[in-house]
Amino acid sequence: MDRIRGLLRTMTGLITILFVIGLQMGCSADVDGNGNQVVDEKTETIVQVDGKVKSIPYKQLLYSKSSLNFAWERDNSDGLSQEIVDRYGEFKTSVPGGFIVKETDTEYFICVSIGEKESVTKGFEIISLTLPEENTEKDPILKIDVIPVMNENNSDKKMKGKVFIRSLISVSKEDLPDGIVINSIIMSGS
Repeated sequence: MDRIRGLLRTMTGLITILFVIGLQMGCSADVDGNGNQVVDEKTETIVQVDGKVKSIPYKQLLYSKSSLNFAWERDNSDGLSQEIVDRYGEFKTSVPGGFIVKETDTEYFICVSIGEKESVTKGFEIISLTLPEENTEKDPILKIDVIPVMNENNSDKKMKGKVFIRSLISVSKEDLPDGIVINSIIMSGS
């Protein structure tokens, strides 16, 4: 019984912390005249843990929410090929994770999905893309860290029902360490 109470206290504390972080993120986001969150086209994060993590810059191209009766998309893609847009569309109802949509000679196009959420005002933000700095193999695992965003697109809050939320990002091969090939992706958060 004491173990259950301890577990409940721990879970309550974690939920409270996540709620506070979510509120802070929702309050601190840049917003345009329509109340939509503004996204930088090119994002680079600097994350180091004991000097063993290499941060990877990326560009967010599309950010989408969809359900049976609702579709919304923010587009920063500037001339993205229809083939990549169509392949990204195949991940409309995907489970949470990171998926390679297409690899070209110069870039990787990656769909980052947090799956289905219960409200159109929920979303996510990518915090970082990282690779282990000390590569023991040619094909290390790319790690994508995301955090939840609350109260996103408040103008659409009248829409009811669950939505699938995903984003299309690109990673330039020039920004990867020499000889690195991305074949495996893991996602943490959300």
